[in-house]
Amino acid sequence: MAASSRPLANILTEPLLIGTVTLPNRLVSAPMERNYCNTEGHMTAQYEDYLLDRARAGVGLLFTEATFVRQDGKGRSHQLGAHNDSCVAPLAHLVDLLHAEGSLVGCELNHGGRTAQSSLTGLPSLAPSPVPCLIAGGEMPRELTTDEVYELVAAFADGAERCVRAGVDVLAIHAGHGYLVHQFMSPLYNLRTDEFADPAAFLTLVIEAVRARVGRTTLGIRISAVEGTTGGLDADQTFAIVQRLPLDLIDFIDVSAGSYEAGEWIVQSGEWEPGYLRHIAQRYRSLGKPMGLAGRINSPDAARMIIDGGFADFVSLGRSLHADPLFATAALHGGTYRPCIACNVCIDNLGTGQVGCSVNPAVGRNTVLLPLPTLPHGTTATVVGAGPAGLTAARELAIAGAAVTLIDRDNSNGGSLARAALMRSTPDFHLFLNWSDQELRRLHVTRVTADAHADDQRNTDGTVVAIGGIGAALTIPGMAADHVHDIRDWLNHQFQESNLPEAVTIWGANAVGMSVADTLASLGVHVLLLGAETEIAPESGRRAKILAVPRLRANPQVRIELGVSLNRIDQDAVQICRDGGAAEWINAPGPLLVSQGIQDADFGPVQAGATPVRVVRSHPEGASSTIRFAVSAGRDAAAELAGTIITTASASLVTQNGGVR
Repeated sequence: MAASSRPLANILTEPLLIGTVTLPNRLVSAPMERNYCNTEGHMTAQYEDYLLDRARAGVGLLFTEATFVRQDGKGRSHQLGAHNDSCVAPLAHLVDLLHAEGSLVGCELNHGGRTAQSSLTGLPSLAPSPVPCLIAGGEMPRELTTDEVYELVAAFADGAERCVRAGVDVLAIHAGHGYLVHQFMSPLYNLRTDEFADPAAFLTLVIEAVRARVGRTTLGIRISAVEGTTGGLDADQTFAIVQRLPLDLIDFIDVSAGSYEAGEWIVQSGEWEPGYLRHIAQRYRSLGKPMGLAGRINSPDAARMIIDGGFADFVSLGRSLHADPLFATAALHGGTYRPCIACNVCIDNLGTGQVGCSVNPAVGRNTVLLPLPTLPHGTTATVVGAGPAGLTAARELAIAGAAVTLIDRDNSNGGSLARAALMRSTPDFHLFLNWSDQELRRLHVTRVTADAHADDQRNTDGTVVAIGGIGAALTIPGMAADHVHDIRDWLNHQFQESNLPEAVTIWGANAVGMSVADTLASLGVHVLLLGAETEIAPESGRRAKILAVPRLRANPQVRIELGVSLNRIDQDAVQICRDGGAAEWINAPGPLLVSQGIQDADFGPVQAGATPVRVVRSHPEGASSTIRFAVSAGRDAAAELAGTIITTASASLVTQNGGVR
């Protein structure tokens, strides 16, 4: 399709007719699961507030999330449900709120099939064929009988009717990402010999049943254009199935990709090109249906490129809107927004609790955070440390009205995050630093390059100390050798792509060790990765290492020794023990980089004086340091300091006035 001649700046603001509704613009909030409902599958005030923020920012159509249509298809502890009539009233309340803001509301009908586990649902796991999903828990599902398949078709129609009774404007049938409908389509998970061996049969019946039940309500399907696994559906096979569906009964097709076994296709890392699915999905334009597109649409420019290039009619936005609802405002009207950095902590949180965000401390914390209180005129504040915690604290205090001075011994902002932005698997981390720099300039934060001393807070009303941590202390013989470095110090002072060593040894198979090993190996460096850990980066979620770990294991220039202790360090050799066995020396060429976590640094004399001080820990008790923790801790420290300053000012005013009369 030829590119549009319309101005790029206006394309996203144009309305779009889909079925019986007109989207006010081309931005759609994708059905991203968040675990914000209650355990009954009902909407909560927290979830309503979250979606309202995105409606007020200008999103034209807000999908809630994958919504289970029957109890045995529930995949998350706090997932949205349309499985019984008790779900209607809470959903209707949300619809009324979002309609009042001018947004349309969508629900995506889903059943987990083999991904739903009885430990959560209380019912047996069911699937087209008895093929377990190891990633979801590994329970062996029972194969559905033919009659039970028809019962599930009816369950989709029942769930659709409940959504329509609640006032939902748009419905989508989830036919991707490895859930039940997709399982019927896939040769990996549909081994049947009855009528439902046909990969289009189940989805065809679901479409027909839902359409018959909901009348002219706008209805579409969400598909995975490629399954992403060996032996799974490729792009040609998927398109052939979709062509055979009763397309006259649906109003749009929303294109995504991937499955549980190929999660990197569903939620992509920063290594993937923005809008990566556009060329794979373009063939669906020939079907004559309005089309949506998902897949790492992480900037307004990427969204405009997709619509202007004719690749889709609307964009389905997940993480970009999760990181900041103002992404929508910026895409439609210009302005700034907090960028997603593709760390994928959000999706890794989904299996354990509420879906948070590394760069936005306001989401995934059981409630919507209120802004800091307005500080008295003339308030000054000092923030020591320009890592993610310090940058966040400085911004929050400045928004609250303080004149903020930010102090760091380095000329540039970011601390360890700036080094992480150089790594192969996290190239988008610099986006947060760029945005923070822009925000601090906008808010007139004074930046000082210096070590912090007591004098730095002499004329300030309060201080936040956010200087991070230092490498954990080790007492291994040979640690003092010139070729042994803390991995962060080495990245700060010696990492240059133009002057890399031929080989390195890394002691510590944690997330930092993994990332550095992966990056150096990709640049041609021979890597020996040693760790007491029994797996690589055990503290990281699956998506954070879904590409790096297989690369390391497949690279012939990488040697990995896990579950070992390090006894001694010598030049070009280390002594290790495996599983408590005999000590042995192995070659360990190049600099030895120690990645053993961090401990809180001594912030010294900056505590002196009478003004209040809030100290940000380098990591939560008993856990590893993360960007999310740093950003949230920086925000919380700023809020605590602001409250103390206001309390102190109020008490001082009372004293000056001779007490309360």
